[in-house]
Amino acid sequence: MMPVNPHNSSNPQHPTKVVLSFGSNCGDRKDNVRKALDWLCKNFSESKVSEIYETPEIHGVGNAYINAVGSCRVDCTLDEMLALTKEYEKENGRDSACRQRGDVPIDIDVVIWNEEIIRPLDYSSSFFKIGYAMITED
Repeated sequence: MMPVNPHNSSNPQHPTKVVLSFGSNCGDRKDNVRKALDWLCKNFSESKVSEIYETPEIHGVGNAYINAVGSCRVDCTLDEMLALTKEYEKENGRDSACRQRGDVPIDIDVVIWNEEIIRPLDYSSSFFKIGYAMITED
């Protein structure tokens, strides 16, 4: 895995806030999501995570998902963050064979980057809204 260094930015005084969606629909779904949340908390500053919860598969076919939402602050670019999440997925069983079967050992998506919604469909979906409400409550 690429080393995660939350202090490698050209502007360390203003780390970027990121909100991510986590999901799994196969294997030990809760454990898959829990481990990904642990990865987030161990590697990035100001991490905050929702409870873990279950949602139906959005297309109505296949296994239900275990989901969570997390936020953190990072000192890297969006492209670097996306590479880190995709590498984590790959190292934890996500590959082309899984995609063909519809199995998702772990899925991590950056939904909000620096206060900008970059995945509007995810942002408006219940699998994200449930967890996002948990981490934005005062």
